[in-house]
Amino acid sequence: MSSENVRRNTTAATPTPLRARLAESGARGRAELSEELTPAARQGLQRVAGERPLEELVVLTAAAALVLRAAEDVAEPVLAVAGPRGALLCPVGTATDATLRELILDVDRALRQAPGVADTDPALPFALLVRSDRLPGPSPRDTALVVGLRHGADGTRTLHASCDTGRLDPWWAAVVLRCLVTVLGACTEPDTTCADIDLAAPEDHAEVARWERAGYAPRLPPGTVLEPVLDRVRATPDAIAVVDGERRLTYAELGARADAVARGLGAAGVKPGDRVATAVAKSAEAVAVILGILRAAAAYVPLDPALPPERLRFVLADAGCAALVTDGTGPRAGHPVPVLAADALTAPPEPAADPDDLPAPPGPQDLAYVIYTSGSTGTPKGVAIRHSAVAGYLAWKRRYHELDGGTRLVQVPSLSFDSSVSDLFSVLGAGGTLLLLPEADRLVPQRVAALAQRHRATHITLVPSLYRVLLDALAAPGCLRLVTVAGEACPAELIARHFRLSPGVRLVNEYGPTENSVGSTAYDCTERPRHGFPVGRPLDTTVLEVLDQRGRALPPGFPGEIHLSGTALADGYVNDPALTARLFTEAPGQPGGRRYRTGDRGWWTPAGVEFLGRADSQVKIRGHRVELGDVEAGLCSLPGVASAVAAVAVAAGGADGSPALVGFLCGDADPDAVRVGARRVLPDHMVPGRLVRLEALPLTRNGKVDRAALAERAAELLRAAVPEQRHDSSLPGTEESADGLAGQVAQLFAEVLGVGSVAPEDDFFDLGGHSLAAALLLVELENRAGLRVELDDFFAEPTVAGVCRASARS
Repeated sequence: MSSENVRRNTTAATPTPLRARLAESGARGRAELSEELTPAARQGLQRVAGERPLEELVVLTAAAALVLRAAEDVAEPVLAVAGPRGALLCPVGTATDATLRELILDVDRALRQAPGVADTDPALPFALLVRSDRLPGPSPRDTALVVGLRHGADGTRTLHASCDTGRLDPWWAAVVLRCLVTVLGACTEPDTTCADIDLAAPEDHAEVARWERAGYAPRLPPGTVLEPVLDRVRATPDAIAVVDGERRLTYAELGARADAVARGLGAAGVKPGDRVATAVAKSAEAVAVILGILRAAAAYVPLDPALPPERLRFVLADAGCAALVTDGTGPRAGHPVPVLAADALTAPPEPAADPDDLPAPPGPQDLAYVIYTSGSTGTPKGVAIRHSAVAGYLAWKRRYHELDGGTRLVQVPSLSFDSSVSDLFSVLGAGGTLLLLPEADRLVPQRVAALAQRHRATHITLVPSLYRVLLDALAAPGCLRLVTVAGEACPAELIARHFRLSPGVRLVNEYGPTENSVGSTAYDCTERPRHGFPVGRPLDTTVLEVLDQRGRALPPGFPGEIHLSGTALADGYVNDPALTARLFTEAPGQPGGRRYRTGDRGWWTPAGVEFLGRADSQVKIRGHRVELGDVEAGLCSLPGVASAVAAVAVAAGGADGSPALVGFLCGDADPDAVRVGARRVLPDHMVPGRLVRLEALPLTRNGKVDRAALAERAAELLRAAVPEQRHDSSLPGTEESADGLAGQVAQLFAEVLGVGSVAPEDDFFDLGGHSLAAALLLVELENRAGLRVELDDFFAEPTVAGVCRASARS
């Protein structure tokens, strides 16, 4: 059969690929291993196939299809089978509620109808090939995994595997063999429903159970967030607690300001157990306000002062806030609660007030904070965290990151982001110093490096996409001891670059949702990056499980949803008992009797958990958790937008490499007007970089919006990104050719944006750029073109022509 005929006959049966299961980058070669059938597996094979070789091959193929479906999470796996007619491609679309008997019959029919495949055809690389030593068949070619049934002279039956070690580690091939043995054992009852079969072998269940709880050892009593900070105020009153520009606050001064805030809140009617919102720009006052709210035995609700007013008003009402503390940067009026000025609250009274007039400090079971994240229904959702839940994480942080009185941490995340909880309370609880980085400086590498060098910073926490921008500058001072990356998947390229530029500096990758008190796992990266996105093992506050849709533990290397249990779980969502009940489920066998369904996908490896992405419509954009439904609801609220769908894609080849939002609109609205309106109703990170108007949204066969098609279209737009209106390639007022300065700048624009080409007057942000990508562009302009452009100048004129004009002025 010609290759052309093969392609024509197998268009509906492309082999299901095997995602790599590797500890490191993988070395080419093959590993061979075997697993003897258990008595139950031999009995099952005998019952269904007897001693007939063809029937045995069919049964083994059916078992392999069931395993492949779970291993790759596909509805209709396609595997190759080596039989008397040569290599065949076998698609298996049997429903999960079918029985094993029905599955085997379906496989038998599929094999009888399957076209042959030329062994030399490069168009169809096999991923999983099934064979039997009792039947003739082609020799395996460059196949990721070959599994076969062998018959010993003494009557034994053995499964054999041969795997490509460049794509699969032998440990996973061994897991697959044990899963096949489990399925064959289930054939003793062929009327068993396929979905009822627990694929994991007993030894794999035992191994995974050990990994789930390997580090679980919560320290008791749990304590509070505030208690270690107050201990440092008493023990080291003269040590520097906070550096804010030229200002320095000692622990005694910070404690006095926090007490003043607590008294001021009490005078304003705030009682223990109340919730108090903060919308204060990052500053020493903001830190004192947060501590003062806690000292008043209230819970704080951190808000970004730049949020749209409608969103701020919603949070204040939803959280039931008793007051809002703000400064000149935040809202002062138009809210349903008393608005208090931060500068008035933080001024220590003269003379010093009587400490006895303060309420009792909060207890472990009191609420510490409520942080709002994006919500799938178009409204933010508040996550309520008690002191006891987050105090355990902070104690782990101080131990694992070796925080002490000599720690000087560059505090980067916004105080409305839950990473700030980790920074503030772990460092202040250890007696260290917080070096506050202004929001306006975080995208300017030179300013971040200057702060780190001036104060000999030892620690910093960043999202990976921002670390990518700042890495060169942060490596220069040579004072950092530990860098923490969190909030996004950390690529191997960034890890390798870190150790190349900062050898000897620890790089810790933390993973964890807000609902589990900031952190759930940690992974100490090594100079030889692992394949994929490892996030390590669970912390001592957390039990981590990878479960299938029926809540069963999956074998290592099999993808499932990450569930979390333990002492760090949130109470749930404010004013949303239905969502709380859906995501915080009962789990009598777990610590605390509850599990949190993260919606994240992952699988176990011998080195810990590997992160595989989101299972739902939630994505991470520059470290912010974003529900696509929230974006869509915001767009649909604008005039002229009849419907909207948000898609996420990665800019192909872009130097930034971070996910980008693309919005698809139906209706009469002009995309440019929608973009302007979106900035009034959505936070900056939720505004799509590109908006495309469609006559109609594509639909699947069952009438739903075809999100996969839109995601692919979004990726194509980012790859091509040819602006609708092109301009002449020469710059007005210059004689630069496309090969000169303008051409070099345009090339860097295209690389950072991941687009095909950029004309002189194309707006960087209209092409999908964002503030983080802009910062990366300025770094590349300086490093590769010798052009130093200020961020403010770039924002004023974000075009190739504007960069050339700005560089000419400098």
